[in-house]
Amino acid sequence: MRDAARNDVIARLRSIAGHLKAVERMIEEDKYCVDVMKQTMAVEKALERIDVLILEEHLATCVADSFRQGKSAQTVKELAEIFSTARK
Repeated sequence: MRDAARNDVIARLRSIAGHLKAVERMIEEDKYCVDVMKQTMAVEKALERIDVLILEEHLATCVADSFRQGKSAQTVKELAEIFSTARK
């Protein structure tokens, strides 16, 4: 992963970690369930965005390198597996 992408993902993960701590506090303080769920859904969306960033980076770097090295079949299989897992 290139440095800029790595730094972006790490920053987003740290933000999500803080967000999760806030959700934990909401639960401890017995906040309204719908408000808590809104926050957990926001965390899920943030994680989905990280998945997209990682996939974009993977396609731009690892997959491109793999195709250049003649390892396209293995790479296609890996991508198919991850998409299959994501749909479960």
